Amino acid sequence: MKKFIYILTFLSFQTNLIGQQNCEILKDDPKCYQACLTMNQESLHHQGSYASQKHLSDAIEMCPTLSNAYFEKSVAFLKRGMFIEWKELMDKAVEINPEQHLSYRAWCQFSFLHNYEETINDLNKLEEIKGTSFIGVGQSGDYDLRMVLALSYKLTNRKEKAIEIIETAMADKDYYVGLYDYLHLGVIYLENNELDKALESFKKQIEENELAEVYFYLGKTYLRLENASEATKNIEKALEMYKSGRKMHSNYYQFTDQIYERDILDLQNMAG
Repeated sequence: MKKFIYILTFLSFQTNLIGQQNCEILKDDPKCYQACLTMNQESLHHQGSYASQKHLSDAIEMCPTLSNAYFEKSVAFLKRGMFIEWKELMDKAVEINPEQHLSYRAWCQFSFLHNYEETINDLNKLEEIKGTSFIGVGQSGDYDLRMVLALSYKLTNRKEKAIEIIETAMADKDYYVGLYDYLHLGVIYLENNELDKALESFKKQIEENELAEVYFYLGKTYLRLENASEATKNIEKALEMYKSGRKMHSNYYQFTDQIYERDILDLQNMAG
């Protein structure tokens, strides 16, 4: 059920990002209205093709304040790994309409560029603009953006701040726990040497979404606690689940706290 809800959230978010803009709201500005119609024509062509990009370039030339044209044009560069070109266009979209585009820029900075300081800046700015703690979900649909913010603090060695953000978010009655939230929280506790809290969080992760990573980190925690039998049991379970495909995976980027088979085998050797 949880995965189904997140898929719906993701599809809704995707629709907001890549759906054709309603040009009727620009009727009072003939140039921008025509630019909007031209921009929408790009969807008739393969994304990133010459024809598609030309429609977007023409739209920008006609109406330099049409933020979605910069955004749509940037996506093709992102998918090709041309991050400098992507960021120039994305920055322009954010400059024109920060409330609409900051979350996407932050997500890409986090997932693809690993520019965590800029992710933090973008998400804090978005919270300031929106005036609310809930600022949206990540592009993949896997994360409340508060978790992305927390992980960015963790990855810049501010673990206490990361824990504070996650615990505060989870205390919100409207917070919907994501597929990996308790895993990430448990890893931060583990790295912060709060081992009992780490164990508790990993056990909650198993209830929410059982996967290889949680057993791997449980194994690491039990090793820290010098409980060799529990460590071995969980490491073996991690390897079993990994081989069966029950693991974190994306075709586009590596998840924070994602593991590989080599990680499990190395931990197994440590456990003896």
